[in-house]
Amino acid sequence: MSEQASAQFPPRFRSDVYPFIYPEKFKGSLQGLVTIITGAAGAIGQGLAESFAVAGGKLVLTYNNTPPPAALEERCLKFGASSVTFVKCNVAELEGCEALVKEAISTHGHVDILINNAGANGLGPMHTQPPLSFISDLAVNLHGPYYLMRLLIPHFRSRSTGCILNIASRAGTVSMPYSTSYCASKAALINLTSCVQKELDVEDFRDIHLYSLHPGGIKSAMTLSKYSEGSVSNLPEQARNWFSNTLDIYNDSPYLNGMFCVALATGLGKETLRGRYLDVGQDLEDVLKQGEVVRESGELYRLHTSFLGGLKNGGIPEGGYHGRDESWVFPGYEV
Repeated sequence: MSEQASAQFPPRFRSDVYPFIYPEKFKGSLQGLVTIITGAAGAIGQGLAESFAVAGGKLVLTYNNTPPPAALEERCLKFGASSVTFVKCNVAELEGCEALVKEAISTHGHVDILINNAGANGLGPMHTQPPLSFISDLAVNLHGPYYLMRLLIPHFRSRSTGCILNIASRAGTVSMPYSTSYCASKAALINLTSCVQKELDVEDFRDIHLYSLHPGGIKSAMTLSKYSEGSVSNLPEQARNWFSNTLDIYNDSPYLNGMFCVALATGLGKETLRGRYLDVGQDLEDVLKQGEVVRESGELYRLHTSFLGGLKNGGIPEGGYHGRDESWVFPGYEV
């Protein structure tokens, strides 16, 4: 790595759309491309839908229990969407995902972009959460994205092109109390993204690119419910102060995530960022300016584990073994 490439600087942090990803720069950039967005009724989903509308996409927007507001279709068409279709789909069920993909392909002939945005997020002790509720959270946050990826990747492979954007969370990279099902499922989603990308890269499908993302701190209905006074009051007394002011940091615009995703979907950073986990709050221009550093790193923008002394996660330690232990006959005493 060159001396210049090794000199890293932290990206600027953003909370709203900024010049590098302004909507006018991407107007019509995805014209005619078919984009499936799950969980389109919520704040994050609507921000995604309107952002991809600006790019001229044909939108297939899903919802489960709550239909998107009637004005969403009008706004998307006004902003430039080629078409807008709403589909009721419970992504936690394979049959629903199969029907969604079948309808999208039969209507449009193909799918180009998949955004797995639907999510489930509760607050409470793991040992009191009903097992079926825990499994239900995993079904929405992990199984649904897996189902849709499994259904669409053969389609993408047959066309040698496609993009998948998995809306994960910072929660998938840290250990948070009382959010176990959410953290565990989002961590799995981040690694699922990375693993599938590596499979595609091995076979040189360079135009099929995947990403997992933290969409920022957005006051969505799900977030407001999770950290509501009533929800926090149900926690053990010792834990209530941890979450009493959590919503104060949820001030990011949903369009920041939306336009960040549009930029990635155009392939803007695929040679550098494919398969990686990204925080949309980090200025994309700043990140791409250090592309050589990112490409040559096995750990930047990925889940990884660190050990004392810089020991590798598996394999032979740096510098080799410092002698090997003598062979030991288990259990080490005469029977």
